[in-house]
This record gives sequence, C-alpha cells and structure tokens, in this order.
Amino acid sequence: MLLVLIAGGVYLQTLSFGFVGDDPRQIVLAQSRFTWDQVPGYFTTDVWSYVERVKGSYYRPVFLVWLLINYQLFGLNPALWHASTVAMHILATLLLFVLARRLSGDALLAGIAALLFAVHPAHVEGVAWISGVTEPLLAVLSIGSVLCQIQARQNPVRSRWWSSAAVALFALDGFSKETAIVLPLILFADQWLFGSDNKEDKKTRARTALRSMLPYLQVTVVYVAARIFALGRFGQAWPWPRRAMVETIPSAAFFYLRHLLWPWKLGLFYQVAPVTSPGLMNFAVPLVICLAALALLVWISRRDKIAAFFVVLLVVPLLPVLDVANFSSQDFVHDRYLYLPSAGLCVLVAIALRRLPRIGIQAALVLPVAALLAWITVHESRFWIDDDTLERRSLEISPDSVVAARTYAGTLVVTERYPEALPVLLRVAAVFPKDPDVLYALAVCHYRLGDFEGAAIDLRRVIELEPDHPHAHLLLGMAELQMSHLDAAEADMREALRVRPRASAQYSGYHAELGRLLERKGDLGGALAEYEAELKENQDPSILDRVQAVREKLAHQP
Repeated sequence: MLLVLIAGGVYLQTLSFGFVGDDPRQIVLAQSRFTWDQVPGYFTTDVWSYVERVKGSYYRPVFLVWLLINYQLFGLNPALWHASTVAMHILATLLLFVLARRLSGDALLAGIAALLFAVHPAHVEGVAWISGVTEPLLAVLSIGSVLCQIQARQNPVRSRWWSSAAVALFALDGFSKETAIVLPLILFADQWLFGSDNKEDKKTRARTALRSMLPYLQVTVVYVAARIFALGRFGQAWPWPRRAMVETIPSAAFFYLRHLLWPWKLGLFYQVAPVTSPGLMNFAVPLVICLAALALLVWISRRDKIAAFFVVLLVVPLLPVLDVANFSSQDFVHDRYLYLPSAGLCVLVAIALRRLPRIGIQAALVLPVAALLAWITVHESRFWIDDDTLERRSLEISPDSVVAARTYAGTLVVTERYPEALPVLLRVAAVFPKDPDVLYALAVCHYRLGDFEGAAIDLRRVIELEPDHPHAHLLLGMAELQMSHLDAAEADMREALRVRPRASAQYSGYHAELGRLLERKGDLGGALAEYEAELKENQDPSILDRVQAVREKLAHQP
C-alpha cells in the first residue's frame, strides 16, 4: 500500500492536466475509430492510419485496444485518462517489487528497488503524458511474462498453464510496442541463470534455455509477418549515413546513462545531434564513459547471478533505441525509453544497499535519495500540463533544437498566435526548406495574417513536394478565393476533395468551403449540394444555417 500511495502520489497533479503532444490527434481526432467493431482493423493498420496520409512505422494494435477501452470508459475526460496511465505505473511498480522479491528472496531489497522505481524522474514522459503509457504498458507485460515463466518453473503441477501465460503476455507485449521484440533475450537470461541446475555444463544450460525460447520465437515470427503485412515493410529506415549512425551511438548511450543517474531538466526534445565529425566531447568522452559503465556492469554480473539478470533488464531494452537509424536524425533520444531499463538499475542499487552492514545505514541512504527523486518527479511533471508549457520548457532546455522550435511553432499556429509563430517557423524553414509540414504551417500563418499571396506561394511549394496534400489544396483554394481567382480556387478545392483520404474530423469542412465558393460564383444549386454533403459528414449548426439560406435564395429565384 505504501508503494501504491507513493507511485500514485508523485503523479497526483497530472489528473488536472489536459491532452498534450500526440494526445489530441491520437485520441480526440481518432475517437470515431474507438468502437469494438473496428478492432480487427487495428491489426492491419498502423497507429496513425486514421489521421495521416502515408503509412508510418508504429504498429501497435494492442495499444489501440488500450485506447479503445479508455475511450469507452472515460470518453474525452483527460483526468480519467491520466488516472489510467498512473494506474499502469502503479501496477508496474508492484510487479517489479514481486519480481525482485521472487528472485532475491529479500522483501526489503524488493521494497527499496520498487520505491526508487516508483519515484524515478526518468518516468515523467511515460506517466505524465497519456500517449506515453506505451512504456508502463511495455513494463507491465514484460515483467508479467518473466514472472509467469518463473512461476512455471516453481509450480510443476501447473507449469504448462503458466508457460502459456508467459507466451501470451509476450504476444500482447509485442503487439503493444515494437521494442518488446527483445523480451526473449531477457527471458533467455532468466532461464539461463535460474532455470537449470548450476552443475550442468554451459552447453547443456544453453540448449535447455534455447528450447524454452521456441514458443517466443514462434510468436515473434507471427508478429513480424503481421507487421510486414500491415505496413508493407518491417521498419522505417531514416537516411542516416552508416558512419554517422555508428559514431552517434556513444553520445546516445551517454544521454541515457546521464538521465538514468542524473534525471534533471527533462523535456520533450534534446540537443543531441548526429556525430558527423567525431571529437573529444561528442565522441571520445561519451565512448570512454559508456565503455567504463559497461565494464562495471560486466563485473557486477560475474559476481552475482541475481544482479546479472537485472543487468540484462537494464541493458537489453535499450538496444532497439540505440539503433538510431530507426529515428529521424533530428530527434532520436527520449526519456520515456528509460522506463523499463530503469527497473534494472533500481534493483541493482537496492542490491548494493542491502550489502551495507546495518538497516539504519541503508535507510539513511535510500530515504533522502528517494525523497529527492520524488521532488524532482513532481517538479518535472508539472511542465506536462499543456502543450504551451511543455514546449516552452523544451526550448528553454534545448534552445538550438530545431525540432523543439518546430513543435512549439505548431502549437502557436493551433492556438492562433500567428504573429508569434511566423518568426519561429521562418527559422525552422531555413533548416528544413523542403519540409511540407513546415511550409504548410507557414502558409497558415500568412493566410491568417492576410498575406494571401504569400500563403499561395508556400502552398504551391507544398504541393510540388507532396501533390496529394489535401489540406494544402484546400487552403490554396481558400487563398485564391480571397484574391478573387474563383476558377483556380474551385479547381484546387475539388482536387482537395479528390485526394482527401477519408471523411473524418481531420478532413472536415472541405465540402463547406467549396459550397461557399460556389455560392459566391452564383452556382446556388452546386453550393446547396456541397453544404448538404458537408452536413452528412459534420453536424455543424452553421452548415445547417447555410443550407436553409441557400434554399431560400433558390426559392426566390425566377
């Protein structure tokens, strides 16, 4: 109960937070997707298929089921969505306590580890942010699978049932988040260290552990096949030069090491740049520090098999995120990826503390550290209250991050602060001159500030880069309407409707804008048809008013 109160208490303030970051697009815009009859479609599409025009690389059908359950229970009440995310963090904390106690036989060691895990600030992104729940969900399913495998060994009577449960949790894990694909390595370590008689030779132990992995490997094959079927490929390879990719790994690993040990000034984006010219501070120093840390972990592993398992739990979940080719070169490190690895670190710290001679000394060390970590967690999570606060914090931490600037500019546009957004977007456009999203945001600013010609120039550049960009065609038509280029405006608006992938909240208003144009051209019949088409998609009272007004005009025509 103490762990429940602490793990929940440090995130209590998040219940007053709103939807931030990806939440509005992932939850609010996609709410019509959250019905039970659409669940089979989750397994054949990516997470963003409802709001994006092209397929992404996030294949997470079980995560979409999690969003569906939350939506069915809570609607669009952000407080309850945050509560369910915090509840998942509490469950992860309790499962870590059970795992540490089961392997060590020491309840106090497990309590220290779970306490540190409950309050570790590296979890802020994964718990204070609703869309970050993928990390606690990953941890719950991963630790749950390991616990079921342990239970299968210790309960021969129901061994088959527990083994099946372990495999089932791994399957749910894999279909929740991509990085779960490394879980069999953690399960193998558990079987290697604890599943065989220590008197057996290494080859026999290895064969036994490998045989136990066969069901997990079969699930992995099914997952990979389903992923390729849904996405058309396994992953998304970003254009990293091979040498830069290799030389950037030490700085990325050092980032994660630093934020595990000194989690302070946490943001959404960081100034960790690709290494194109290796030097002392961007390559040599991080490499030496990371190699020293790795040597220390190897030394710890050789002294104690319980510690060895938690070294594996610390290191293995980081392997997929250190493959920086899976990410944009402008944005390849995030604190949320430390959620599960931090469980391994917390248990290792607890093992070290329990070797001190007296409980009083152990308490004198762990309690102030836990209190400090809890304070940092409360302090850092408060920035996740809304997009504006979070993104200004990220810019404060990383003033030279173009990705942070682009994201903040997007929020300024959404909140209609166009004069503030314009200079930020111009700075970003100087770095990303061929980014359609940046150019589109610039066009929105120009349009809303009355510079219709400037908006049209930006929009034509967007369409050159991405001919099927429906929003760009629509806004170009609206700009041309403002400049009285009525025929060109009609052509662009009809093209917008043609390339629009679907009728949804993301693509509403298309028929209405064309209706306004046709009404201005005097084509009342065409305008009425467009307004009625819009009304079928979007029950907006203002559209109903336009329908009635146009019908009255038609009734008075000779």
